Amino acid sequence: MEMTLSTLLDLNANKHPDLEIVIFEDARATCSRLRDKANQRASALLSTGIEKGDHVAVLGTNCMELVETFFAIWRIGAVFVPLNFRNSPDELTYVVNHSDATSIIFQDKFEETVMKMKPSINEVQKFMIMGEGPSQDFIDFEVMTSEASIESPAVEVKEEDTATILYTAGTTGKPKGVLATHRNWIWACLGIRILGEKFWPDRPKSLLCGPYFHTGGLGNFLYCFFNQAPQVVLKKFDPLTALEWIEKEKINRLQGVSTTYNLILQVPDIKKYDLSSIHTLGSGAETMPDETRNRLKDVCPTAGIEEGYGMTESCGFIAARTREYTASKPYSVGFSPFTIEVRVVDEQGHDIAPNEVGEIVIRGPNIMKEYYKDPEKTADALRDGWLWTHDLGKMDEDGFLYIIERKHDMIKSGGENIYPKEVEDVLYRHPKITEAAVFGVPDPIWGQNVHAAVVLEKGKHMTVKEVVEFCKANLASFKKPKQVEFVETLPRSPIGKILRSELRKRFQNQGK
Repeated sequence: MEMTLSTLLDLNANKHPDLEIVIFEDARATCSRLRDKANQRASALLSTGIEKGDHVAVLGTNCMELVETFFAIWRIGAVFVPLNFRNSPDELTYVVNHSDATSIIFQDKFEETVMKMKPSINEVQKFMIMGEGPSQDFIDFEVMTSEASIESPAVEVKEEDTATILYTAGTTGKPKGVLATHRNWIWACLGIRILGEKFWPDRPKSLLCGPYFHTGGLGNFLYCFFNQAPQVVLKKFDPLTALEWIEKEKINRLQGVSTTYNLILQVPDIKKYDLSSIHTLGSGAETMPDETRNRLKDVCPTAGIEEGYGMTESCGFIAARTREYTASKPYSVGFSPFTIEVRVVDEQGHDIAPNEVGEIVIRGPNIMKEYYKDPEKTADALRDGWLWTHDLGKMDEDGFLYIIERKHDMIKSGGENIYPKEVEDVLYRHPKITEAAVFGVPDPIWGQNVHAAVVLEKGKHMTVKEVVEFCKANLASFKKPKQVEFVETLPRSPIGKILRSELRKRFQNQGK
């Protein structure tokens, strides 16, 4: 039997037909219902002439219809190309054209956006709209679905067939299309299962809010689905809404980024909510500050903090620190299952000693096939079977991995290497500071200067001198910020990760 994402849909429906597996704020689906609805949408796609191997771009926010649609695309062996709904029409047009999508499916709320894109889209032949609003300009995907058969379409899908093309954020240029097969995704799910062998059999109920165009959102959806673990999905993250759903659904596992937890912790009277059902707080994409970690222990004293490490090129998973190591290895992202090999190497690719900093390289069946239509970047990233991550890290004597910094985020000042996280951890300890980001700006003498963007608590005031002196008292003097900018908010990626690249662009001339 070929193990694909389509197969996974059948296995869950056959073994657990009545298990309520996906819960949205306005819809709930059992395994069998999700299979039937995906089958209907798959039949509708086939009836329009979409075939196996076709690339289908999808524009929509998290909702049940979107889940049914990407399973339908995989059902017929087509390729799911999720679009970032926060992007401009021009940015979306680039992705649609670069991915060679021949069809686009979109929610009715994005009809105006698609109308702006339409004149510049090269290969798209079919425009299909989802939602209740009728349209005279596009194919009504909802009507077609309602009239389609619930029988599984007779399309043979192979493990090595392409399942997704996910586009990276493009912080260093145009976004890259990460091409992953069904096999890649299944092995990522299997790796999560192996690492959490004591965790997943209990089928913990998770609360998720990551968008499906991002590997964190899609990956966490699939990890839960693979393990028959129910998931409650917020269409849009709101801390009050999250707390209400935790209490209402008796959530066991909350998954987010550090920012998610910072926002929840700022809710007044947070302790009036019953959070006793939570036993795992999952975090990824960026390292959690010490202050956030300590405050979480206060509001969820019985919960373990589980931090993971992954990237789009690895289908979202490389390593994780399971909750039993919360206390003993609090700053590690854990270790990898036997299915994934991880090394820390120098610039020549030689392994380095434990606790020395180098670049993380990985190998395993969950690693992407290629960057779509970009052989040069593929060759640079995939060398002799190993993926060079451009992340700096170290491995301790016990084999636990630590993420130090993105290679391009490290600050080099006066011959010294300065890691932004180390400075940020100090800033987060100040009672008036709620968020901080540290980055390098050009300096003609030192190469780079340390610059900090700081968000203060509402109603609080600080001077630049106060911030610098606080850092100087807790860090080596050369690591303290030379400039401090007080800002209302920090620029973030769709999943809430702070974008230092945007801050560097904004303040690049201030260090001169």
